[in-house]
Amino acid sequence: MNEIPEQKNWKGVDFWTKEIEKARLLNNLSFFNDIITENRPPNPESGYGDPVLADVILDGKKVDIYHTDKNNGDTYHRLFIYIKE
Repeated sequence: MNEIPEQKNWKGVDFWTKEIEKARLLNNLSFFNDIITENRPPNPESGYGDPVLADVILDGKKVDIYHTDKNNGDTYHRLFIYIKE
């Protein structure tokens, strides 16, 4: 079966949360309970804005981390991890 390129990045929230913890970055992020990973940055109109963490290493790869929530009361709780390598 041929693997879709994006599928190799989908490892689940638990996996990526552990990677964030191992990199000691958890305290730098607002609460989240959902994670999207892609080999491209989020669409500029998606509302993620600029990365909250840039050029960090997760799972041995350089990534930028974006967060949906910017203000008190925001409730999406989603990270977008742009895998650069």
